[in-house]
Amino acid sequence: MGTGDLVEHLPHRSKAPQLKAIYEDWGHEPDFQAGIIIESQPEFALVLPTGTGKKPAWYKKDELGIISAAR
Repeated sequence: MGTGDLVEHLPHRSKAPQLKAIYEDWGHEPDFQAGIIIESQPEFALVLPTGTGKKPAWYKKDELGIISAAR
């Protein structure tokens, strides 16, 4: 997973029990359905979600799933 990959937010895959509870038990929706990684670090990725007015945010890589890998 790296810069340029198209990803989706999968919070239920988080390793943090509190975060999993927010999304699974309380029924919150993922932050975005598709976004592009614009910066990558070993455990985190800066993702620019698709959509008007969205701002980049850092996500743990275990919460992201690759839709399409950059070439």
